[in-house]
Amino acid sequence: MTRKVLYVVSNVTNSTEYEQLVDHWDRSKFELEFVFLNAVPECAVQDYIRKAGFTSTTLPYHGRKDAVRSVRALMAFYKRSRPDIIHLNLLEATFYGLIAAKLTGIGATVYTRHHSTHNHKYHPVKGVLYDKLNNRMTDRIIAITHSTEEVLVDWEKVPKEKVTLIYHGYELDRVPKPDPAHLAELARKHGIRTDGRNTVIGMIARPFEWKGLDHSIPAFAKVLASYPDAKLIIFNWKGTPHSDRYEAMLRKLPAGSWHTVNFEPDVVQLFHVFDVFVHVPEDQHAEAFGLVYAESLIAGVPCVFTRSGFMHDLDPSSVKGVKVVPFKDSEMIAQRTMEWLAAPPSRADREAFAKHNVDVLRGMISIELKMEALYRLYDSM
Repeated sequence: MTRKVLYVVSNVTNSTEYEQLVDHWDRSKFELEFVFLNAVPECAVQDYIRKAGFTSTTLPYHGRKDAVRSVRALMAFYKRSRPDIIHLNLLEATFYGLIAAKLTGIGATVYTRHHSTHNHKYHPVKGVLYDKLNNRMTDRIIAITHSTEEVLVDWEKVPKEKVTLIYHGYELDRVPKPDPAHLAELARKHGIRTDGRNTVIGMIARPFEWKGLDHSIPAFAKVLASYPDAKLIIFNWKGTPHSDRYEAMLRKLPAGSWHTVNFEPDVVQLFHVFDVFVHVPEDQHAEAFGLVYAESLIAGVPCVFTRSGFMHDLDPSSVKGVKVVPFKDSEMIAQRTMEWLAAPPSRADREAFAKHNVDVLRGMISIELKMEALYRLYDSM
């Protein structure tokens, strides 16, 4: 009889990760079901999962006031569903889902650690306590990079045999190609000139210190001294406790030389109009994975990186179009950015970067490798 895997996920309404999971799921190996703890009853990812032929249920969740009700609802759900393996994702789903599993005795449990040192830096008491409780309650943990594994084993003292390294998977055979009409529309939307009269530096970084903004913003100021027409655009600029400080730093830059974007669902398309993409987290553990590393490598955009998360596991000499800089070094960020601007790769060069990088990443983060690793883990539970 085929065993059942139940995914429990919290506060997610759109997710390429779970869409790819159902697209590549082998029904002959395991049954699959989803339950979401969400404030909205229906959402895009739920619709996608159901259209793929899998059952997906929403349990209403509007915050911590629903904690006890959520645990009870999950206990009742487990008793109806009878999963053999419960795979938990994100904080509330993991914490409440593990408690419900302990109280019912139903299902072997595994959770994916989607964050690295965030709680150690910003929530060193309560956040780290939740992490340690989750680590203790679960049967297994998936680390998505070696850096995340180090945080679990070395910082939080999880037994090494409890942790399995499984990289996020990417559909490398379905990498979206640049769409000129859509690119032009997106460029207009975000005030990006495509006539060569603007130099565009792209970043994707919420305003947190660990994203390296204390070094990338001053680096851009140095770039402006040599390239006064340059424009910095930072995507995913959503409110954090650090927002005011970084917005004050940005306001010191010349008017019109920068702007921030709260969210752009098609930001991956915009990699093709960036002259340089900069992603410089402050240390090797700052990123748990760093999907933007993979997305920019696959697009072939000239990049300036520090080596955090997934990029710390990858030999930078094996990929093309990347200049690596030390952590927390504004001078080198600026210098490497200007090196790209002084000798910009042609469109053909960028396409060659992209093709080469896809081939390299195929042996590390393909969705096929992820699925094989997941099945091996489930088989062992």
